Amino acid sequence: MGFFSSLFSKEERKKKALQRNLKKAIHKNIQTEDRYAAMQALLDDGSDEAIYGLLKRFTIKADSKGGLVVDEEEKAWVYKAILSFGSRAIPLVKRFIQAKEGPAVNPVHSISTALDLYLDLTDHNKDAVYELFQELIAQNPPGYERDPIRKEELINFLHKWDDDRMAALIAPYVEDMNETIRFLTVEALLNYGIEEIARERLLPLFDPEINDSLRIHNRLLAGFADKGWSIKGARSFIDPLIKNTEYVVQRGDTLVKKKGK
Repeated sequence: MGFFSSLFSKEERKKKALQRNLKKAIHKNIQTEDRYAAMQALLDDGSDEAIYGLLKRFTIKADSKGGLVVDEEEKAWVYKAILSFGSRAIPLVKRFIQAKEGPAVNPVHSISTALDLYLDLTDHNKDAVYELFQELIAQNPPGYERDPIRKEELINFLHKWDDDRMAALIAPYVEDMNETIRFLTVEALLNYGIEEIARERLLPLFDPEINDSLRIHNRLLAGFADKGWSIKGARSFIDPLIKNTEYVVQRGDTLVKKKGK
């Protein structure tokens, strides 16, 4: 009886220690040494709960002595710690990317670092990343959101990721309620340069009743001129936009820059 009682007590102490370290690892106001000690304990614990607790360190900005430098150093330490678990950490990182672990007032946490982690843990496997993005975009469809940070980070991630399949996935974001999301999507689709996917999605954005953003109009003009894509179907919207600009429409309904411009 004494043996089992001792064993039970030991397990209870271990659970309580884990909970303390989980809290300390994301306590932004304690000393960095105390946070490091907690994070090291989580690394040594190595359980799924401990690994996920380390990931949550990416949801806070430490307010300790040393400021931003210390915060970045701690996050770099956590990054390496997660990598040390190898493929075992993949489902936990994926869960973290799809979750909402921020404070109650703003639960959608940043996932840019976790996306980089996912890349490294999967050895930059395109199919794995594509599958993840399918799920993320389905979970974050076009529409209104008070804080569209997740959509923004997904689109920005594609600037460093070469997979043409992503163009069709993000194309619906040209209809998002947030102007920045629409602009970033336009930029991404033009960068991919896949006419059969982008042209029909982008042409309606020349219509001022659909899109009244001047920077999107300007980016579209530059993009269509650079790509040589036909503007057929949107000429009536484009003519007022290019009046007194460097662009003209030539035969074949394509935009070109005036000579000398």
